[in-house]
Amino acid sequence: MKEVLLKIFLYTHIATGSLALLSGLVAVINKKGGNIHRKAGKVFFVTMILVATTAFVISVVKSNTFLLAISIFSFYLNYSGYRILKNKQFKFTWYDWVVNILSAVLGIYMVATWSLPLSVFGAVLLYLLFKNIQPQLGSKEELMQLQKEKVLHHINNMMGAYIATVTAFLVVNINFVKPGWVLWLLPTAIGIPIILYYNKIWKQKLKVQ
Repeated sequence: MKEVLLKIFLYTHIATGSLALLSGLVAVINKKGGNIHRKAGKVFFVTMILVATTAFVISVVKSNTFLLAISIFSFYLNYSGYRILKNKQFKFTWYDWVVNILSAVLGIYMVATWSLPLSVFGAVLLYLLFKNIQPQLGSKEELMQLQKEKVLHHINNMMGAYIATVTAFLVVNINFVKPGWVLWLLPTAIGIPIILYYNKIWKQKLKVQ
């Protein structure tokens, strides 16, 4: 029974992961805020929730620390990137606090393992949590600034989730590229300039406003 359930999770992970890669690419290359971008973004958000959930279960059963790190990291980026646009008040609801607190606990655990992949992803996750929680504990002006920059946060987090997903796909499935660290760095090397490009565009729009 355990093996059957594990296969179901694995097949679900593969199917939703493939759809997330495709829908994420469609969202990246299409006009931001356009109809295609929004629809592809919704598909990406939902499929990434399933990808992260199934990856978490598989990683625990298989004791796969790399998959565990990616699943937690990509889930939080995906969730926070989506919520920054949907939460009109920009104040955390109770379930936002639950996600952030649980992510913080898992981030601390990841760092405390002293496993290189877990520690690195855990440290970055804790930094992102700090940046997201800080305005919630600050002044009204900080929340107003967050409202102005919501699109930038959305772009950075969703692109980060997509980069993490592509990285996981390459590392797990591509075995013939040497040295192996190329696969770790390639999605980031391609993704960061794209993030910077869209950041520049939206910062210019903010200045005009």
